[in-house]
Amino acid sequence: MKEVDELDRKILRALESNADLANKVLADQIGLSPSACLRRVSRLKEMGAIKKIVAVVDPNCYERKLSVVVSVKFERHGIQARQDFFNQLKREKAVVQCYMVTGEVGSIIILNVADMEEYTEFTDRLFNEDPNVSAFTTFMVMSKLM
Repeated sequence: MKEVDELDRKILRALESNADLANKVLADQIGLSPSACLRRVSRLKEMGAIKKIVAVVDPNCYERKLSVVVSVKFERHGIQARQDFFNQLKREKAVVQCYMVTGEVGSIIILNVADMEEYTEFTDRLFNEDPNVSAFTTFMVMSKLM
């Protein structure tokens, strides 16, 4: 990846906070002309610094109102075993975020599910039937603070 400078970092921070900013507003915030700002944003996308633009949707606005955080422990930590697990997660519509982490657990997964029945089906299919998952712990989200 090419080097990003301080102006690029300002653009990234602003877009990370609000990716819906109009180019003129973003340019004004950063202190660039709109055309220079647009060129930088395009370059940041091309080089992969901006991976994608997404909308953070309130789960209460659609059928997936139950948010769940799951920590997963693995039997084996080899590259292929982890990749197989993460590839399977990518196909699941309930998965909002997934992190490979350090410490006692191998992965933290954020889910939005419709109800406990869907969560149980998810855990049976992805955790209980996977011989590489040695344990998992579920945390039901009571409220989102940030």
